[in-house]
Amino acid sequence: MIKSVGVIGLGAMGEVIATHLLKKKFTVNGYDIDPKRSDNLKSLGLDNYTSLQALADNSDILITSLPSNEALLLVINGIIQTKKKEHILLETSTLKVQEKIDASVILKKYGHIFLDAPISGTTPLVKAMKGSLFVGGDVNAYEKSVPVIEAFTGTNYFVGEVGDSSKMKYLANYLVYVHTVAAAECFVLGQKAGLDPQLIHDVLKSSAGASRMLEQRGEMMAKSDYRDGSAKVFNIYKKDADIITDFAVELESPIDLFASARQRYNSALALGLGDLELASVCKAIEVSAGIDRKLVKE
Repeated sequence: MIKSVGVIGLGAMGEVIATHLLKKKFTVNGYDIDPKRSDNLKSLGLDNYTSLQALADNSDILITSLPSNEALLLVINGIIQTKKKEHILLETSTLKVQEKIDASVILKKYGHIFLDAPISGTTPLVKAMKGSLFVGGDVNAYEKSVPVIEAFTGTNYFVGEVGDSSKMKYLANYLVYVHTVAAAECFVLGQKAGLDPQLIHDVLKSSAGASRMLEQRGEMMAKSDYRDGSAKVFNIYKKDADIITDFAVELESPIDLFASARQRYNSALALGLGDLELASVCKAIEVSAGIDRKLVKE
């Protein structure tokens, strides 16, 4: 039975994952290269570690939420030095398929189990227990991990081998980025027609054209309030967009809508909106349409 969980990477998403686990009464051990990131979790009972090896030695299962493959390789180097054997690592980051496969091979060599488990959902959605985990790898390890997974996600799916779940995450991210731009263009079109932005959101979020992005990011668009930039969403977007584009090129599969949406995000970055939430792409489209709506800043 899994009682203690080691969460490695306490950024915006890692903090949410650790918070859910703590509230579900798991013992949670945390590690981040920035020790200050554990401060918000100490009052909830987080045990903070400054050594990856020590964290692994004292955890029944490990979860990583990391910004890059380089960070993952550093973490793996710490895990393989642990005294424990057959650690299960739930790797929730969005990375390239081959990077996940390579990580799996390294851990297997040292007697550990790698589960490719990217999490789908913005930070607010995961905070609201509406995130989903796509898992690939050893099915027995997945089944053993389900109680932990269910503690921080709304849904989870076992989809096949290591790498298959990352492919599924690319598809989810494709829709997230395209739907966000679609919602933004819809808001601008409605404003040009003389409709109130808040009314647009209130009506359309329950319509046949509704989407998660219209529901969540549409609320920001309605208020012109994009201040939730804590997760550096544009930095995440740029990484993910490169991965999706390369993935499609490799498979020779058309992604015309995604390519068009990407240009809209580039416009938002060019306007200096990169420190805001991704929904601020609506502001960039408003500018191109001649709408001068003030941003909420305080």
